Amino acid sequence: MAPHSPGTDQIDTLLWIGFVVAAIAIVAINGALIYAVRRYRGARDTDPRQVRGGRRTQFRVGALLSLFAMAVLIVSLVYTEKARETPTTGSAGLASARSEPLRIEATGQQWLWRYDYPNAAFSYYKLVVPVDTTIELGLVSTDVIHTWDVPQLAAKRDAVPGKTNHVVFRADEEGAYDGQSATFSGQAYAAMRTEVDVVSPQEYKDFIAEQKAGIQAAQDRVVGLIKEGEVP
Repeated sequence: MAPHSPGTDQIDTLLWIGFVVAAIAIVAINGALIYAVRRYRGARDTDPRQVRGGRRTQFRVGALLSLFAMAVLIVSLVYTEKARETPTTGSAGLASARSEPLRIEATGQQWLWRYDYPNAAFSYYKLVVPVDTTIELGLVSTDVIHTWDVPQLAAKRDAVPGKTNHVVFRADEEGAYDGQSATFSGQAYAAMRTEVDVVSPQEYKDFIAEQKAGIQAAQDRVVGLIKEGEVP
């Protein structure tokens, strides 16, 4: 899946770096073992002899491995710092989020995600955000640990009871991005998925207004039924 938020491409690069480093290590170790076996294997009808490596050879190999490990560490630190940088809202994003991120609370509960928007509107399962806008998602949980994982937009992060974790991302393209279950949270955890719909700023405003109007209408209806005595 292609990354669609700043930081996710650095994470993908780190994964590929780790894969290449592991491949190099596997090839080098197995190559050295095969070379040693072929070079120093004993011949038939001869007594085995003990082979010792020279100190200079050990020093050179150790220095080479140290330089290799240091290079991998430096590259990993550079990409990690880039991935942790907070993206800023672009020119096509929500104007009100230019100075501060658009903050939305995501509540995980068995087995559903609820999203609370700044103006008291909320939605279940589907998170709607404006394109090219910095989103700060506050993750909380009402029961057990849940993991919010939408790989195309951000690194996965846990929602822990009694604590708020944060996910920051900025979607660079409109569309729907699927999230999946990443932590066992009970018998129905596999069905605890989510979807992030990235829309234009105006479509986001229309969605929030529609959600708030629907919630208010439902509340008014309940109040009316109570006053009429139809609800005890």
